[in-house]
Amino acid sequence: MDAQVVDKCTIFLALVGSRAYGIHDKNSDYDKKGVLIPPSKYLFGTEIFEQFCDYPGEDKVIFDFKKVVNLIADNNPNMLDLLFSPEKCILTLKRPWEIIIENRDLFLSKRCRHTYSGYAFTQLRKLDDHRRFLLNPPKVKPERKDYGLPDVSIFPTAQLKAVAYAAVREFIVEEDKGNFINELDDAYSTYVMPIFDKFIKPEFRTLALDNLQVGIKAQAHTLRSLGASYIKDEYLEAATKELKFYSAYTEWQQYQFWLKNRNKARAELERKFTYDTKHAAHMVRLIRMCKEILETGKVNVDRTNIDAEELKAIRYNGIWSYQELVDYARKMDDIAEQLYRSSTLPELPDTYKIKDLYTSICEEHIRSTADKT
Repeated sequence: MDAQVVDKCTIFLALVGSRAYGIHDKNSDYDKKGVLIPPSKYLFGTEIFEQFCDYPGEDKVIFDFKKVVNLIADNNPNMLDLLFSPEKCILTLKRPWEIIIENRDLFLSKRCRHTYSGYAFTQLRKLDDHRRFLLNPPKVKPERKDYGLPDVSIFPTAQLKAVAYAAVREFIVEEDKGNFINELDDAYSTYVMPIFDKFIKPEFRTLALDNLQVGIKAQAHTLRSLGASYIKDEYLEAATKELKFYSAYTEWQQYQFWLKNRNKARAELERKFTYDTKHAAHMVRLIRMCKEILETGKVNVDRTNIDAEELKAIRYNGIWSYQELVDYARKMDDIAEQLYRSSTLPELPDTYKIKDLYTSICEEHIRSTADKT
């Protein structure tokens, strides 16, 4: 599908990011996101369309209508931003998306507790990583020989997983096991769920996730039953070395990527305030929006007259210390958990109504476009 066809099929387009949030400055980009209903061959045929971004010199992405509807139902923060775009930011609005806006309360649910907090803590992890790179960067590229390892691992991948688990579980102190589980939960929201969104039909996602969790639990039970005593000490020692090397090598790769891709102006702010102020502002905004949605059922994308000036002060002037950011995130996460229990939002969106809404919009759109041809 080329840009001309994409633009013709686009039913919604808006400015997003800092300009939608009201926290931009004169140098901020004009990022745009939109939605299209693709031609019939994509709706009914074997051809697949998910998104299009081939606009030279323009930060613009157009997403498939079905993909967007599913992500909004999952309370994906970026897609809820689209659904609740400020009027001043809307560039294209056609009837199919107007209908979605008229029914947007249908999509909100308590899922926002996990999606917004998960996204916010992803920003916090990036803050921590970048701060570590800034204050204590890795000096040299790790080599296997530095860890007493041969050039090629002695473990097949599956076997390494088993001995690595046996080695690692001995290192987790009792009081950190909760944090370990929380990190796994974050990994689910950040990495696993987007894969499920992309490849698994919406009606089967819950079942697929349940099956995955059952499989993981069964595997973990098997590994625990082996015990450290079942695995030879030299394998445990080698596995421990492999893990240390892997951790150091991954850190080095991430550091190199960070160095190569840093925005110069952003890097200068980072050096000045010892943390990435852009990630910080996004984190604060996300956890506040999470609280607002759970409390009021409203998605306040435009932060003007709410907290835009404070967010800009964090973003451009670093008015909060790094520790203040960390403490605030933890405090707000506790509040979000309390609100999650008391919120009047439904536990999950009504997927049947959303499916019917999606189908009726597509059918009407096909009829209306057919009448014009």
